[in-house]
Amino acid sequence: MKTIFPTITLALLGACFLPTLAFAQAEPLKTNEDSATQEAPLRHNWELKTLGGMQFWTDVKHLSGWRIQQNSETGHFRLIDPSAVRFAFGSCQQCEAAFSKIATQKKIHPLKGKVVILLHGLMRTSASMAPLGEFLKTKGKFEIVNFQYASTRKQVQDHASALEQVIDSLGSDVTEINFVGHSLGNIVVRRYLGNQAAAKQPIDPRIKRMVMLGPPNQGSRMARLLRSSFSFKVIAGVSGAELSNSWQQLEPTLATPEFEFGIIAGGQVGKNKLNNLLLTGKDDFTVSVEETKLSGAYDFQIRPLIHTTMMKDKEVLQDTLCFFENGYFKSESARRPLTSLK
Repeated sequence: MKTIFPTITLALLGACFLPTLAFAQAEPLKTNEDSATQEAPLRHNWELKTLGGMQFWTDVKHLSGWRIQQNSETGHFRLIDPSAVRFAFGSCQQCEAAFSKIATQKKIHPLKGKVVILLHGLMRTSASMAPLGEFLKTKGKFEIVNFQYASTRKQVQDHASALEQVIDSLGSDVTEINFVGHSLGNIVVRRYLGNQAAAKQPIDPRIKRMVMLGPPNQGSRMARLLRSSFSFKVIAGVSGAELSNSWQQLEPTLATPEFEFGIIAGGQVGKNKLNNLLLTGKDDFTVSVEETKLSGAYDFQIRPLIHTTMMKDKEVLQDTLCFFENGYFKSESARRPLTSLK
């Protein structure tokens, strides 16, 4: 194998490893104030089933399963129900007004109690986090906010701004907020926290804990290797570029959580387990174990997981719930904090 790899072109590397990288993981979002000051009448809406988001829609408000989303290309908004049926479109204010009427008619109550916000990875959608959300809702009695964002169409800063809007829309009945991020989703949360720190704004006191799944906390070597590949640029988009050639500019804007957080890294072990030959040490075929580490982690574990499917692993589901309830993955005696990186 060592005699072959020097002759492989970058294009071939992209063809071999880009699907794994992509499945792991544009202009600024318009705020409400950017909408027209004089609202046009709400256009007639056909209640049609949508795909729920895919790569062109980002959530800006979560309303008891209902979502107001913004299109990454046109900037307009839409209101969809928990089944992804569109009930209104236009400006954000028009969608809010439409939901207000629907909430009254259908007696929709705001979220309350403990909430977990799920954040998918690059080139994925909220559907990839749905099994984890269902588990936490059923077993842990958490309310679930499965955050959808246009991961390849916008910058990490845009995703973080949208996440802030979603958090602000949760309402006063929510008493606790937790996060689960997969891959790029963790970087979005860290950018949100960095924005709060830069603005000298206190972190929402309701935020309690976070579980990071396969986070590229130290950047992504795979992204750097593929950064010149045309296919990588097309598939991974703006955020993919930030994980590669723009990492030095992105990293200083990311904050380390001041609340308790745990990291689950994928690392193949044993003689019969394969690793990505382009990465150093153990890895999940996309992110190396060393790249996942972040000083201050309250607990850290390495398990034989694949990056693209780790959020569906049964032990990961159970360990995530355990961390939210207790602050550790297995037990207090087995807890492995990361106090410093060497």
